[in-house]
Amino acid sequence: MMSIYLDGKILVPAMLLYSLGLLVLQSVSPELFGSQLLFGLIGLAVYLIVSQIDYQILFSLHPIFSVLSTLLLILTFIIGELTRGTHRWLNIGNFTLQPSEIAKPFLLISFAILSLSSLKLTKKYLLQVILVLLPSLLIFFQPDLGSFLVIMAGLLVIQFSRWSLKNILIIFSALFILLFPAYNFALKDYQRDRIITFINPYADPLDKGYHVIQSVISVGSGGSFGKGLGQGSQSQLRFLPEQHTDFIFASLSEELGLVGASLVLILYAFLFYRIYLISQQTPDTACTLICLGILGMLMFQVFVNIGMNIGIAPVTGITLPLMSYGGSSILSLSLLLGTVSSISSQHRQWLSN
Repeated sequence: MMSIYLDGKILVPAMLLYSLGLLVLQSVSPELFGSQLLFGLIGLAVYLIVSQIDYQILFSLHPIFSVLSTLLLILTFIIGELTRGTHRWLNIGNFTLQPSEIAKPFLLISFAILSLSSLKLTKKYLLQVILVLLPSLLIFFQPDLGSFLVIMAGLLVIQFSRWSLKNILIIFSALFILLFPAYNFALKDYQRDRIITFINPYADPLDKGYHVIQSVISVGSGGSFGKGLGQGSQSQLRFLPEQHTDFIFASLSEELGLVGASLVLILYAFLFYRIYLISQQTPDTACTLICLGILGMLMFQVFVNIGMNIGIAPVTGITLPLMSYGGSSILSLSLLLGTVSSISSQHRQWLSN
């Protein structure tokens, strides 16, 4: 029985970010405060349990978890709730589960482990298709472009960390060439509209560009110290849409100002640096890849969410980790950070304190 060890440099910034999100949520959507608090307590329990489990046990069970994730994703097309033309949620009693969020940690772990596998190439690629590519495509066709892009960001970081610069440049060149046909044939109309709106939100300020314009106004109106909790006109009067999920950073910036927004960025920087440090100092290559993949996912998510809140990235429905409302997201992040903490616990003799 291993001794209890919690990496405070992961837990403390994560808890502070969650607390800030909870504080803003109480201000802009108080009816959701109780649910988010319950999600946070469940997430904390999951984090504590996972962080104390030997990560090798988690890694060994990755095929089972990936298959279960795939089955949940298939169920969303069969019995899932259809909302805004998408199949993303499963109703389980009074609880709504988003399988794409739950799938993220397991797809990442499966891809990293299979990348290092000594299996024959044919068998390795077949397993990657079944355990990683298939569920990723199911997420894409729900459609949930935001979750798909977050997963791809993590997988690409894992893959690129093992490639030469030449191979990376070749891949990026190929992706660039595929942008035009992807824009015309792979994206749905509303997804193309988001890209157009990103380029010029004022072309349709009362409809497609409304979200971005109101978000930028909210961020700018907060000034240095904000208008105060409960005093933000954009969020309190509901001019700012999705103020508790996609645009919670704009809500925070309006009510807590530049000081509050800077604190959020500093906390994310501390968390990211700790994950990166663990990835570089652990002696296990699989752990290195998984930590880098988790870091890539989180950094991409934070950059895109804050970017779309301040008008420098298209609106994609990507939420802000640990701060946006959502039980499935909290559970997924708890699994991810718990895995990093487990790696830190097992290899703490190698890690800087």
